[in-house]
Amino acid sequence: MPVLRNQRQELFAQALAQGKTADAAYENAGYRRNRHNASRLKTNETVVARVLELQANQQERFVLTRQYTIEALVENTEKALGRHPVKIGADGNEEFVYRGDVANRALQMLGAELQMFIPKSEVTHRKHDDLDRLSDLELVEVLANEAQQLLLEHKSRGGNDGDA
Repeated sequence: MPVLRNQRQELFAQALAQGKTADAAYENAGYRRNRHNASRLKTNETVVARVLELQANQQERFVLTRQYTIEALVENTEKALGRHPVKIGADGNEEFVYRGDVANRALQMLGAELQMFIPKSEVTHRKHDDLDRLSDLELVEVLANEAQQLLLEHKSRGGNDGDA
């Protein structure tokens, strides 16, 4: 549906689509405050259709997908590493700029999304108070059990990078 011919009705529809009340939208559109007229205009068929269209456009604009986020992080990384130019200043000159801190943060976020890193807080070591009292064989068995547990945790996270 195209923009409404009546400019006030278009402004009213836009305000409604932004979440304003009918009364506030009515006044913002330039009408004199009148709750009854605002309520009636809100039910106008063309206004309702326009509001729905505007809301659909807003939703399409704000849909954030995993793929979009990854692509944006990759693009940000490339720019921060100076591989792609960045517009700088009011005149919009494009320059190659290295920003290691930005690149590192983007790479950190990408790695976390792709589950490439295990936060240190997730790596646990089972405490054994009496390791000094264990024989060599018993100590090797404890270490083997812990290694087996770590391997199982790694596999359950989808780790199949050939490290195991």
